[in-house]
Amino acid sequence: MKIIAVDAGKYATKALSASGDKVLFRTKSTQLTASLDIEATGNSNKVIYEDDTYIIGEQGEQIDYGLEKNTLLHKMAIYTAAYRLGCKGEIAAVIGCPTNIYLSKENRKAFQDNIKQKPKKFVVDGKLQNIDFKRVLIMPESSGVVYTNKELFIGKRVGVIDLGGRNMNFGIYDNLVPQPNSMMTTNQGSMHIETMIKREFEARYRRGLAPRDLEDIILNGGIKYQGKVEPESKKALSKIYKVYVEEVIADLKKEFPLDLMDIVVTGGTSILVKEALQEVVPHAQAVEETQWTNVAGFLEIGKVKFK
Repeated sequence: MKIIAVDAGKYATKALSASGDKVLFRTKSTQLTASLDIEATGNSNKVIYEDDTYIIGEQGEQIDYGLEKNTLLHKMAIYTAAYRLGCKGEIAAVIGCPTNIYLSKENRKAFQDNIKQKPKKFVVDGKLQNIDFKRVLIMPESSGVVYTNKELFIGKRVGVIDLGGRNMNFGIYDNLVPQPNSMMTTNQGSMHIETMIKREFEARYRRGLAPRDLEDIILNGGIKYQGKVEPESKKALSKIYKVYVEEVIADLKKEFPLDLMDIVVTGGTSILVKEALQEVVPHAQAVEETQWTNVAGFLEIGKVKFK
């Protein structure tokens, strides 16, 4: 039975297999119709899920902005990731979910059962698939780093700040052991940063900005006008990143004494705000390949649990 790990985030889906395969694609979709029937291009796949057809990945246009992970988009992303890892037949998977879902046994089981329930039909790029999630283990999104970077946790009390696409997950680990009362999820991921950018830049430049414009501003380090990044926008963007980090840390400090423990920061958004993090939380430690930390940790768990 093939063992895989999947972290289907709001921004991107990351997946690894025990055999060394690796997959990354955007968690976006477009439902196709008789008047809109195209082939997938770029880092995308054309998927038939039961009776409907979708484009999943980079070419998709719809993003799920909700806090929930037990959605059709995320289920299709997880199944598509399994296909792209070469899975056929029965597989065992460790799948990440927000901490607030993980803490509820009922919600955790509902998510697990939904993934295990096979669609009546699942076709990818014209090929009928037989993918059966026989065994599924659900893990909190902030926990992967504990299994990939044990040296940061042994004999220590460590707060983990996981900055994702939609959510910020936090948890305290005492000598590798999670403290349940410390585990929490807020909607302070990179989508919150995009909201801050939209508010500031629309007022500053007096023009409406679509979601794709916001992504370009982040990618380019400022707003591009006539092919060049506007210098003042770079300063404004850096200020937004700092304000964002200050908000996240201030909210956490209301509940937890961050200055009295080691801090480890993970997640793709942490790369974006790296300089602000170093300024606001000087003792925070970032890990290498931080975007892959959670899913890599999940895979290590799967290798042990599914032996």
